[in-house]
Amino acid sequence: MNIRTPVPRGSSVVSGDNPLVESMRRAAARNELFSLPVRRRNHGEWIEALSLFQWDDRRLEDLVVANGRDQWGTDNRHLAGSSFIVAYLARLTFPLISQYVLEKRVPNISLSNLAFHWEGQRIDSTALNEPSFAALPNDPASGHPDALVVPDEAALYAQLKEWLFDANFNLVIPSLRRAALASLKVSWNAVASSCAQVFHWLYYLDEEPETVVMAAEAFFRDPSSPAYRQVTMEVIEHQGNRGYFARRAGCCLWWRGGGSKNYCSGCILLSREQQDAQFREMLDERR
Repeated sequence: MNIRTPVPRGSSVVSGDNPLVESMRRAAARNELFSLPVRRRNHGEWIEALSLFQWDDRRLEDLVVANGRDQWGTDNRHLAGSSFIVAYLARLTFPLISQYVLEKRVPNISLSNLAFHWEGQRIDSTALNEPSFAALPNDPASGHPDALVVPDEAALYAQLKEWLFDANFNLVIPSLRRAALASLKVSWNAVASSCAQVFHWLYYLDEEPETVVMAAEAFFRDPSSPAYRQVTMEVIEHQGNRGYFARRAGCCLWWRGGGSKNYCSGCILLSREQQDAQFREMLDERR
């Protein structure tokens, strides 16, 4: 699974008819990962995400193993599982959370609304089956037939959790465990870490970064969320530059694969002082 790939012939990012597509296009102008294409029927070979994760363990196992070899250079199942879910996550968490923070919309990323495009024996794109989304009553697109209107921001956040966790990763993670022996603990921490990466980038891009911090704090401090206490985030200032960084409560195992012995900047295996040093280096790179 490739997270940085051109949109295949079978999907489309541009549409003048759907407000979610339009708002994702606006977000993609800031970061290309903020957009999720919409599947075009009868173009190329597609497989429904629900089918892959629920009823095709053999194909799922083969994909995980191949991804581990291609991306991290490993045959270790735990490492391959981590590599696979990190790639899968980036295609979903970036458009989901960026829409939630920037547009007050929640794309429907439930497993039943996703499909994968095949190129040979590999997945080269993830797409929405339908550009449906949740919106607030005052959203200009609330009257659109693809909009699910919720009463307030609390309900919008609840819908985000339902589509992200209940209708997606509560199905995906046990399937990866069953089919490819992926670690449940590593996988759930990877979900939280991927969400934190989106908040990290949004902090630089949003005109009101304090709203990003508030959204992240609500997300990671919610006891009803699987992301609860998996990550803590903190604003770090260094030589006049500020950034929003995550300290992880788990490890994605990246340092064991990919020919790299480096750790993620907020890895639990690093001391707080080592994490801070890496955060400062990242801020220096943005100068």
